[in-house]
Formats: sequence, C-alpha cells, structure tokens
Amino acid sequence: MALPPPFRNRPDLHLAFLTQLTGSPPAPGQATPTSSPFHTPQPTPGDTPFAKTAYSPFRSASLKPPNEYREPVSSRPSNIWKSCFGSYRWYRFKRILSTKTICLLLMVLALTRWWFNGGRKELDIVRLGASGFGKDFLQERRMQNYQFYPATNPKIHYIGRWTSTPNRLRKDGTFPGVYFDITIVNTSSLFLALHNAPEQVLSTSTSVSTGIPTSISLPGPGHVSFRPVSTNEPSPPVSLLARVDDQEYILLPNSSALVSIRLNDLNKASEHSVRIVAPMTDDHGRGVVELEGLWLSKGGKLVKVAGSLLSEDFVDEDLLEAENDQIGEKHRAGLTNIEKDGSSKNDRQKAGDDDEGLLLIDQDQKKILEIITDSPGSFTGKQKGRRTGGADGLLAGVMGWEYLLGEMFGAEHVGIGVDGMCLMQDCIGGTGQPAGIGDVFFRSGPSGSVYFEHAWMFSAYIPDILVINVGGADETSFNRYASDYNKTFWELSEQFETTYVSLIKAIRRLAYPKHPTIVQSERSGTPGIVPSTAPASIPIFVMKPFLGQLEQATQNVVEKLRADGDKSVFWLDTSGWLDPDTDTKDIPDFFLDETVTPSKFRLTEQGNQRVAIFLHDHVCKYLAAAGEKCAFLPHELYQGKVYDPEEANFDRYVENEKERKLKKLFWEDDEELEEEVPAV
Repeated sequence: MALPPPFRNRPDLHLAFLTQLTGSPPAPGQATPTSSPFHTPQPTPGDTPFAKTAYSPFRSASLKPPNEYREPVSSRPSNIWKSCFGSYRWYRFKRILSTKTICLLLMVLALTRWWFNGGRKELDIVRLGASGFGKDFLQERRMQNYQFYPATNPKIHYIGRWTSTPNRLRKDGTFPGVYFDITIVNTSSLFLALHNAPEQVLSTSTSVSTGIPTSISLPGPGHVSFRPVSTNEPSPPVSLLARVDDQEYILLPNSSALVSIRLNDLNKASEHSVRIVAPMTDDHGRGVVELEGLWLSKGGKLVKVAGSLLSEDFVDEDLLEAENDQIGEKHRAGLTNIEKDGSSKNDRQKAGDDDEGLLLIDQDQKKILEIITDSPGSFTGKQKGRRTGGADGLLAGVMGWEYLLGEMFGAEHVGIGVDGMCLMQDCIGGTGQPAGIGDVFFRSGPSGSVYFEHAWMFSAYIPDILVINVGGADETSFNRYASDYNKTFWELSEQFETTYVSLIKAIRRLAYPKHPTIVQSERSGTPGIVPSTAPASIPIFVMKPFLGQLEQATQNVVEKLRADGDKSVFWLDTSGWLDPDTDTKDIPDFFLDETVTPSKFRLTEQGNQRVAIFLHDHVCKYLAAAGEKCAFLPHELYQGKVYDPEEANFDRYVENEKERKLKKLFWEDDEELEEEVPAV
C-alpha cells in the first residue's frame, strides 16, 4: 500500500506507540507492545528534551507536537457573524439579500432605471452601430427576404433640390416640401434607408475629441464653392410624410436610420404609388433628407413613375436589379459601371456627365411649378399653439398654398421658401442675414445648412412657370429698423426694386435661359420643333404680397422689365383675395403668430386654400394638361398689365363716350325721320 506524504520513503513506524516515546501515559486499557524498533527499557520522563530534538519520531515523521487541549469554540452563527461583522442584524440582512427573489427584484429595478435614463437610446446605438445605418442593420441580421435599391436608381423620381454626394452613395434633399415618388410592384414591404442619425449618436460622435471643430463657418453671400460636400457626418433626424396610393399620409416624426413605411401589408399583385415628403416644419426649413436607398421584399421591383423624366428605353431594363447576393457592392463602389446594367454609355452622355442631368425627357412628362417665397404656407401648423413637430405641424407641410397649387393641376411643384428672409442683402432682422433670398435661390440649400455654400447647377429640372412672392419681410425690416438704415423708406424701396429686377434678369440668363419645351427638342435631336402654343420663355409671375407690402415697388419691377423687352413677366394683384381681419370672422384667413419676434401674420388653412384657388385661374394656361379648357381671363389680367386707377377711369370714360355717340348717331336720326313722316 502506497503511503501518502510525508510517510513516503520513511521507515515503517508504529505510530501507535509514539505517545510512549514522548512520555505521555498510555490510554486506559491499552496493551503494551512486545517489541518496537524505538522501544527503550525505561520510560522517558515527561520533561525529557528528547521529544524536541531532531531525533524525535514526530520530527522524523514531519509531524508537529500535539497542541495543548482547548475547550471547543461555539459555532453558532450569531457568534461567528458578530466576530466578523460586529452585528447579527447585518448577517440576517445579507442572508435576505442573497435570496433569488430579492436579486431578481433588484435587477428589474436597475434595468427600469437604466431604460428610462437613456438606456433605450444606448441600445439603439449598440444595435445600429456608428455607421452604415439601414443596410448594415439589416445585413447584420441576415434579412435575406429583402433587397436593396440605391438612391441613385433612375426610377426614383426626385422633385426639388436633391444633390448626389461625390461618392454617389446617397441623395440629399433640401428646402421645405422636397419629395420623391416611386412606383413599386411585387413587394409586400417598403423601408427607407437614411443616413440621418439619431440624436444620441450625434451627441456621442461630437463629444469625441477628434481635433476637428464641429462648427461650420459659412461663407458670405458672395462666395460660392464648387467643392464636393463632406459625406462623413450624418445629419440630425428629419420628419417625413409618406403616402401610399390614395391613402392618408403616414406621419414619420424624427426619422433616422431604417424607416418602415409598410410591413407585410402591401398587395404584391398590384402597383403601388408612394410619395415621401419632407415638410421640415420642425427645424426652420434647414433640415436635410439623406436618402441612401430603398428596401423591398425579395422579388420586388421599381417601375417608371407616370410622367417622370425617365426614357422608355429604361422601363424594361433593370438598372433596378437589386443588390442581393452582396448587398451594397455596386452601391459602395459608387455605381461607376452603371452602363453594364442595361444602358449604353452613349445614352447617358446625351444627358451629360452630371448625375443630376436628365437621362432623356419624355414627351408626356408632368409640368413643373416653382415658387420663391418669404411666406411659406406650411407654417399654418403653428396656429393656436400647435407644435410644428407634432401631427398638425407635419401635415401643414402638404397644406400650404404652394403644395396645393401644384396638386390642383397634378403637376410637380418645387418650393424655395425661407420664412422671414428678405430679398435684399444685409437686411436688418431678416432670416439668414447677410444673405438674401436671391442668394439662396442659386444655392443647393438654405442659409445655415452645409449646402448653402455650394452652387445649384439648374440641370435637374426646368420649371414651366415661376411664381415669386417676396417683399413682406423687407417692409417689416424697413419699418422696424428705419433708424438703423439711415435711409428714407423711398430710398429703401428703390433699392428693393433694383434687387428684384436684378434677380429676375439673373434667372433669365443663368438659371433658366430657355423654356423646357425648347430644351426637350434639343435633347431629342429635333431642335426648333416645339408646339405652337409653347411660350418663348418661362412665364414669371410677380405677386403683390398678401398684406399689400411694397405694392408699388412690385408694380415698378414689372414695368421696368417689360420696358426692357421681357414680355413674359406678369404682375398679379392679390387685392381682395384675403381678409386681414382676424377678430370678427369665425374662420379667418390670417392668424397672429406670437412665437416669433416681431409677431407676424400667417395664413390659416382657409387662407392657403383661397390663395391656391385664385392663383389657379392665372397659371392654368401654363400648367394644365389641356390649356384650352382653362377659364378665360381678360387680356390685361393674364398678360400682366399693371393696374392704374387713373388709366382705368379714363378707359371707362372713353367707353361711355363711345356708347353715347353711337346712341346719338343712330337713335337721334330715327327720331328725326319719324318727325318728318306726315300723319295719315
């Protein structure tokens, strides 16, 4: 039998007799052995030093001498925990805390506190990551039942000012009311992939010290940059509206990353028309929609939007082949070889090398209306203290007079609206000073956004008609800060006229030198062949501001332009369109917005509808699909004749004189003949 240490390699000791070697008396009844290798003839005294020497059997066996006998210590828990913690109550408290029920309860309380203190946002950060929102989210979860279409797909019909990023990974939309249309088929779900990031991600990224300043220094109104826009930093969330077919709008406040439009409830056998609108009523019109692409169910397709600019050559070819096997491979590569997907390089060169260029214009395209205004109708959502980011505020984005006017004709509509921005530069108290609304028109984004420093190239669309409604913010500035200008109101009005005339001339020469029908004929290879009813240049309507501000100045602008030979500029007298009374009427046309300084009158829902209805009569000839069905207006109304009260009275006098002379010429001669006839 193998012995464990310390007895390995030791002599076979009879340990039962070690007590005798140390002098300890044997136990009662214990037998004395007959022989032992350590047996001595005489017992060793108890005080002999033998037991403490190196020759002691205890030492040789690596054993210690026996300790003195002590009384056993009580092992009661109260004594043990009292010695360790000083109190038995603490022992009982710890025993209670160690139970499973209490532990689970504490964990639930801790998770609840974490969730309500920002844990949900932190979970979104972990789930979405810091980059590649939307596609990476789905890719990480291996959603093989969906497929991705990049934002640069030509079958996505963009309306408004959309700018492609230099790497062609996305399209960025600016200005309130910007939107895009798509037509989808064979899909039950629709998602949007946005580069916009949640607020928590933005605060986290900006808090990291990178050595790069987070603030953007915008250039002055006279400096324009043609450099590519930085695409690294995501923009804040943007509120959206979505409409599927003819159903009601879906509210999508503070949208970012992956946005669900419809989930497993679309009829695959039918085509569905979808419109996504960005009202931008909750961020003063400075928001940016950063669209990376669309997610459809596997097998879903994009088809041509009715009335879009896409050529029929692209309808059956799949430039819309989804990136399924390796999601985002072509998308991340920048679509540099897009010709390999079914289109020829020559066809693309017809539209120019710019991605914003038109592929090929269809003859049945929708007409386009563009409006420049300093009084957007979308701010009707602020009536009665409504929140601009709430449901009423978002729906107001599709209830403004600009949006309603375009929808009346089924036309596309683009709004360049900046609330409270003056036409003149260096306008005291105006929005975005020192820039004026004329500067904004030639930029890719509103003042205060990163796209303001980049020029707009005017190649994405050409409107059929342009409506300008400015002057209200200028007159407010002239009256409120008259002492600061050190000029008379008359001098400021003349400066306003000069700026207005310069803006329209710049639009004629730089932005839209030709009517879209002429551009169509040139791009189709048949220059000069245009409809006989097409105007020579884009009609521009100069509106008198709704409350009559700078009325005479706007009239003078049209007179000067028409005197210089521009016969396509018309003045619209808005007198009588709206009632400025806000107290006595049950449903007024205006309401006083006291949330801004100074307080200003804004259009109500009824006011926006009335403006759209009155404008409908004047622009019908240029926007209706069948212009001959439009109501007839007197020549002086739609030709832009400036109304002059004295001239009108003179014309009325001439007509009365003509009528009097005709009556005298015919009726008096008849009376003389009757007098000459003798009575029978």
